[in-house]
Amino acid sequence: MNMRCLIAFLFCTTALYAQDASLIKRQGIEAHLYFLASDALEGRKAGTHNGRIAAEYIRAELAEWGVKAFFNDYFQSFEALAPVSSGKKPVYQSNPDSIARIKQKDVYHVLHLQNVLGIVEGKLRDEYVILGAHYDHLGIDATLAGDRIYNGADDNASGVAAALQVAKAIALSGVKPLRSIIFAFWDGEEEGCLGSEFFAATFKDLPAVKAYINLDMLGRGGVAPVFTPRFSLPPQQEGDEKNLYLYHSELFATLGESIASKTAKATPDISVKTKVIGSNTRGSDNYSFAVRDVPVLWFFSGVTPLYHTPADEAPSIDYDKLTSVTQCIHLTLLQLANSKN
Repeated sequence: MNMRCLIAFLFCTTALYAQDASLIKRQGIEAHLYFLASDALEGRKAGTHNGRIAAEYIRAELAEWGVKAFFNDYFQSFEALAPVSSGKKPVYQSNPDSIARIKQKDVYHVLHLQNVLGIVEGKLRDEYVILGAHYDHLGIDATLAGDRIYNGADDNASGVAAALQVAKAIALSGVKPLRSIIFAFWDGEEEGCLGSEFFAATFKDLPAVKAYINLDMLGRGGVAPVFTPRFSLPPQQEGDEKNLYLYHSELFATLGESIASKTAKATPDISVKTKVIGSNTRGSDNYSFAVRDVPVLWFFSGVTPLYHTPADEAPSIDYDKLTSVTQCIHLTLLQLANSKN
């Protein structure tokens, strides 16, 4: 799609769905985030009772708005296994081939996990666009003095809240998209992108997935980490709170530039920085799809000093920014679901 067609299409999409975008409001996003990041859920660690409560909350919200279960059930249950290694933290695997090898051992670690998957069916029932966000976090560290709960407000209750609001807006619009839209909420990302890996490795129609949009850490604004070959962070600078990073496959270069331009005009307080990423770029659930040649977009607002600390709590989220980003995600998803190319 050339730039002229892209801008024309985005203009029409914006006008057509303006009323639906009004359903994406700060109050709804804030309500989801405060629940998911509450002390009561104790950090939503993968494989725990509180992680399952978060999954049940997501399922109930999708069902209330009429988003259908993707499979026979909203839950896609699976096991993640890790071999026993003396003195080392378990490294879990969810790929069926890896699972089969580990099960040959007499003793191994096991986690019982579940993705939550809903769908809004499109006119082309054999083509999909996926909007995904992981809902698990780090749980509780009993060795800490003081606050022991890793609430995970930005990481990644923010992405889940955004995805839920977009699902609501699209479902309640009553307008059938061209392609079917899968709303995916992954378990086990913090343990190694386990949920998205299991889905991508076992979904037989993966070639029918035309795009994957990943939402991870949208609620503040920080610096872009270096993901390879090691995770490292540059120093924080003034103005980083305005940042929104849009990582994308080469195929979506023109789309990324268009999103950055339109966001700058509509919301000057947000600075969109685009970057092409390869299929080997890790960091979040984007990897599970990109490594299998599915084009990806990753909305990400950067890392702050609160990352992976108990201070990542709901009151510290920039809800105005998160609402604006969610509206941008909504229009981007509709564009990819409805584009004829």
